[in-house]
Amino acid sequence: MAVITISRQLGSAGDYVAGLMASTLSYRLVNKQSLVMEAQRRGDITQEIAHELGEGKPSFLARFDRNRTKAVYAMRSILRDMASGGNVVIVGRGGHMELKDHTDVLKVRIIAQPETRLLRIKEENDVGKTQAMKMLKQSDKERSEYIKHFFLVDCSDPEQYDMVINTSRIQPAAAARLIEQAARHFGIAKASSANS
Repeated sequence: MAVITISRQLGSAGDYVAGLMASTLSYRLVNKQSLVMEAQRRGDITQEIAHELGEGKPSFLARFDRNRTKAVYAMRSILRDMASGGNVVIVGRGGHMELKDHTDVLKVRIIAQPETRLLRIKEENDVGKTQAMKMLKQSDKERSEYIKHFFLVDCSDPEQYDMVINTSRIQPAAAARLIEQAARHFGIAKASSANS
């Protein structure tokens, strides 16, 4: 099971780095959208529930919604199933914690300075600074709550990861190359013929 998990902050270019990794290594990219599609294909989740599944912890009332709870656990099970096939890059959804006991998983956290994140959010979403700040804070809160609720850990704790890369200092393409080198070094990705 060769797996790379990418935990990322909004505006850190983590999704871009994950896409580069999947493309470079010819790995399958597993993200929320692919998990929802597979859950719908299996009949584990409805379109209505799919739209409600955010990054945050469920509200007090949502915790008692059996369909929502079933959908979350179905998606977590699908994530593990996809990982067991190997050669995947998993973006978010607590992949680093879902697979924490596996030794053939490289767990990466992509971060960036708030100023860098704000600039990227503004550009990617065509919004002003105030709206970008609101999006940044909401995303950080929701992602933190999701990980804390389901895994009882702090997603910003660097000890949860094998690598933490700051894309304010290291350009996203260079970050992808560093992750690829680490994956090859630890045997999570096969060495290219040029490196053999």
